[in-house]
Amino acid sequence: MTPGGTEPRTWQGLLSLRGGQWMLIAGLLTAVGALLVSSVFSVAAHESELEGIFSQEGDGTAMTLVQRESFGVIVAIDSWARDDATVREVQIARAGLGQRLQVVTESGSTTFELTGPDYRDSLLDLDAVIRSLQNDALAERLVERRAIAATVDNFATQSRELSAVFQQITRDNSVAAIERRASVEQLQAIMAGVIVLMGVLLAVWLSVDLRQSYLQASQRLTAETRRLDSARRSLALRHELDGLARTWSDAIASGLPLSEILTTARADLGRLLPTVPLDVIEHARGGVRFVVADHAPVGVGDDPVDLEVDDDDVSAALERANESVALAEIRDLDQRRFEIERQHDPLTGLPTRELLPSSVTDATARARRRRETVVALALVDINRFADFNSSFGHAEGDQLLIEVAQRLQSHCGSSHRVLRLSADEFALVGSFVSESAARAAIDSISDAVSITTTVSGQSVAIAVTVGAVISSSGHDGAETLIQQAATALAAAQSDAPRRTVRYFTKEHDGHLMGVMREESALRSALHSGEFVMHYQPIVALETGAIAACEALVRWNRPGVGVVGPNDFLPAVARAGLTVDLGWQIIEQSLDAWGVQRAIARGRLDDTYLSINLDAAQLAIPTLADYILTAAERSGVPARCVVLEVTEHALLVGDVAIGQLETLRDQGVRIALDDFGTGYSSLSQASSLPLDILKIDRSFLPSPRLDQQQLSLIGDILSIATTLQLAVTAEGIETAAVAHDLRELGVDFGQGWHYARPMPIAEFASWLDEHDAVRITAT
Repeated sequence: MTPGGTEPRTWQGLLSLRGGQWMLIAGLLTAVGALLVSSVFSVAAHESELEGIFSQEGDGTAMTLVQRESFGVIVAIDSWARDDATVREVQIARAGLGQRLQVVTESGSTTFELTGPDYRDSLLDLDAVIRSLQNDALAERLVERRAIAATVDNFATQSRELSAVFQQITRDNSVAAIERRASVEQLQAIMAGVIVLMGVLLAVWLSVDLRQSYLQASQRLTAETRRLDSARRSLALRHELDGLARTWSDAIASGLPLSEILTTARADLGRLLPTVPLDVIEHARGGVRFVVADHAPVGVGDDPVDLEVDDDDVSAALERANESVALAEIRDLDQRRFEIERQHDPLTGLPTRELLPSSVTDATARARRRRETVVALALVDINRFADFNSSFGHAEGDQLLIEVAQRLQSHCGSSHRVLRLSADEFALVGSFVSESAARAAIDSISDAVSITTTVSGQSVAIAVTVGAVISSSGHDGAETLIQQAATALAAAQSDAPRRTVRYFTKEHDGHLMGVMREESALRSALHSGEFVMHYQPIVALETGAIAACEALVRWNRPGVGVVGPNDFLPAVARAGLTVDLGWQIIEQSLDAWGVQRAIARGRLDDTYLSINLDAAQLAIPTLADYILTAAERSGVPARCVVLEVTEHALLVGDVAIGQLETLRDQGVRIALDDFGTGYSSLSQASSLPLDILKIDRSFLPSPRLDQQQLSLIGDILSIATTLQLAVTAEGIETAAVAHDLRELGVDFGQGWHYARPMPIAEFASWLDEHDAVRITAT
């Protein structure tokens, strides 16, 4: 249907005759019939002239039908351009015209011969155009219609000229008839005139109708072109809007504040919709939204984009902008909710360690406002909470934590703040009118929190240890007070017997601050990635080929540089970070070795990675599963992993032995590190799950071995061979020592003679150089 709701007229509809035209044709045919009847009775002498006249008149009628079919072809082409007709229908119209042109008239000539050379030439041009037509998309048809407009218009002109040809034939025939028929009856002349008049009237009428139909088709084509142009401009605007929406989404993802997103989006909309006044309003459900400020008409702006927009375009632009604004609001809401959740413990609802510095600062400010004299910070640790958890389960442990939190809150009231700092550590922060009032509140914490409960039929008494600091100067910073309280708690826990409450004093506890700072630096290093892995190659002494790499931890300490393990591992153990650091060492070492294996493209397929384990790690029942999972995730086969344990680590008991046996069952090999420096002997090695003995560097003095050392190492090798253990010597620093060990039959060696420990990024270069030197020496 057309926009007006009427059915579009086809070319057949355009050429359908009206009632008056049918009446005119009927009158014309009646007059011709009457003329023919009268001609029968004409004088025999004039019979030939009459036949000539009638033949010419028949030719004129045929020419009129030719003209009609010609315009039918033009209308069919216009219908094809509007996608109302197919190329096949155009060809059918042309075939109808061909049939009319092949009609033989009464004069003996075909209608084609009577049309004239100009018409025939224009028809040939039109045929070439019709052959080139295709059933393309509407837009392509419109373009092609414009391209052939001149040819079609020329054919239309020549078709209209057929009327003149017909009239000229009729006039010439009439003049000739008058000259030849001076005695023709006046009635025949009048009837002939009537026939001519009616024929001309019919031809003009048909021409006018055809012209009006053509004009209507042209108008519809123009309207359709304008609609397509509008659609194209709207599409360009939507494309521009998509680009802006992506820009807004990127800004939201990058964390740009909502106010800046609003400013940016408003500026972009102003450029895209320059004639549309916009406002930012408060949305009914909260937040802000873009709306049209008033109902001013929209139009083409001065912006370079210069897009004409309608209501749908404006609605689409506002919808996309408001979607981006809503997304930014959701992002901000999620961030605020995350901050609240991150700063509050989900189990107890208490603030977390992150809010401890601000809580101390707030207490100091509150003391000044209330003219109170002291600020107190107490750290409360639940004694043996880890044992409680392992004995009775995490569910009971959680209930214990909730009860402790509730008791601390009830004890302190609303004037002081309670925080949960870690699994079993809480903090109390408050301001007091005097130091004695602060001490009274802190001293009563242990009584308030002491719990005797029955768990799984057993009576369990829960006690706490408190480390506190009281500041009356008002000038101590929050971090200082936190460190002092932590120092007091650590001192209370290390006292024998353990104290219930200990207060920090600079005279007695000041020296512990350095230790606490060192442990704090280690904790920070653990979380910020300052611990890095270096790798020292292990070579086969017989061939010189690389057999393995040992992963060795280093501390890349800011402001200091790379720190060796002997300088920080004791502090790590004192801080209770050995297990946490061990997990990190396992992950980093396996990940880096997996990448290195991929880079080496097969050169390291049989080369193993050696990782050191601490006794504290071996006591964890899930250690084996953790190592196997990490190795699989990193792409390192279990057969390419060696775990180094010390003699002391094996003393932790059956758990450690069970872990090692589980790992060996999966292909992991076990090396006894620093052999000869601990408590065991070779006779004990037979009962341990071992694959490799590592001779400690203390057995290998430089520059070479003496006879006693050679004999001792020979004895070790003899027993290791009996136990089917490979032997690796550590600390090889000279070629002479390497030669002696090779002569004795030691399997593997490592030390500065081959390579110092290096970052993984340098390993590939070392491997290339080492292989090149080895091949040359061979």
